[in-house]
Amino acid sequence: MCCFARPGVVLLSWTDDEKDPQFIRSMEAESILSNTSDANGRRLEIIKLHVPGPLYMTDEEAAGVVQDCNAKPRLPGTRLAASYVNFYIANGGIITPQFGDQKWDDEAVRVLSQVFPNHEVVRIEGAREIVLAGGNIHCITQQQPAALPGTVKLG
Repeated sequence: MCCFARPGVVLLSWTDDEKDPQFIRSMEAESILSNTSDANGRRLEIIKLHVPGPLYMTDEEAAGVVQDCNAKPRLPGTRLAASYVNFYIANGGIITPQFGDQKWDDEAVRVLSQVFPNHEVVRIEGAREIVLAGGNIHCITQQQPAALPGTVKLG
């Protein structure tokens, strides 16, 4: 839904389409964030990062998903959680999903390039394949810190 780009600056997943169920969520989030201050008492700067046009799971895609009884069913017609906010920040780079919606794919790269001027924005085409499982680039790159020498490993 949103992520911090740096202290006091938040990127908000956004749509202007009032018919899109995401619109109400975006408006609520903007309202909350605009009335929130950071740890230093500053108002947050909110940068809207538009979502691509709604993407839905096709019959063929749903047939290729192994349904697990402990997971949310992935059925044909399920709206995919496609969002550019789910990018990954690397040293000197931003890895951003692309969904084949040229207008919003390009806009996401433009916004991220402005927000992170010292990073190269790298497009990952075909992010739809990742989104089919319910997550995106940031979700599949969750970091696991290395154990420091002399520390105890749990588990």
